[in-house]
Amino acid sequence: MTATANRRPAPQRPPSTPHATARAIVLPLCVILLLVLAGLAITASPAVTAADLAAIRALESARTPLVDAIALTDSVVFSPVAAFVIVALVSAVAWFGRRSPGSAVAFAALALLPWFGSTLVKDIVRRPRPLSADLPHHVLTDTGFSFPSGHTSFAVALGLALLIVFGRGRLRRPLLVFAILAPLLTAFSRVYLGVHNPSDVLASLVYATAAVLLVLALLRRFAPAPIAATVAVRASRTGGG
Repeated sequence: MTATANRRPAPQRPPSTPHATARAIVLPLCVILLLVLAGLAITASPAVTAADLAAIRALESARTPLVDAIALTDSVVFSPVAAFVIVALVSAVAWFGRRSPGSAVAFAALALLPWFGSTLVKDIVRRPRPLSADLPHHVLTDTGFSFPSGHTSFAVALGLALLIVFGRGRLRRPLLVFAILAPLLTAFSRVYLGVHNPSDVLASLVYATAAVLLVLALLRRFAPAPIAATVAVRASRTGGG
């Protein structure tokens, strides 16, 4: 009798109506598809490219050693290698430290899947990066395509994933601040360093937010009950979902 009374009930999948689930999946998916179309149009527009280049040159003219250091540090912190390390560490703390495998899996999915998706969008749009020859004072040279920014997409996904999964109690306010400031700083730094256009990073802010909402909706609908229940509780407490 005592063992039965002390046994924790199995997590239950949160209730949801078919219409609400479909809406939560279709709306962010439509936003992502529209951004892909916008990226194709921007890539084919010399006027947008010229305006982006003018904005980058304006930032170059205001360079300082301190801002150089901040931008380069941000570039390392949100680089692909660092992204995997950050997600692995946070997931390990959630799984083994907090003994919450559901939180660990949900966090990893919310942080990584939108970032992986940004690479797919890049391969579809295939927008070239700003040319170093056009930016004589650029700080950094990078390779690959430009639309959207992978660094910025990861910063958005990381901030929102932390807020959704762990943003309660005392952690809520600092994680909210991080979820706002980290993407904005990263977006600025990518343009400041001359490796992305302003339109690239603006698209990244919208894309990654939509992608996180899409992954969140899919987790709540299709993930195993412990993961779905964990994400639903966190989302409701942080105003998400």
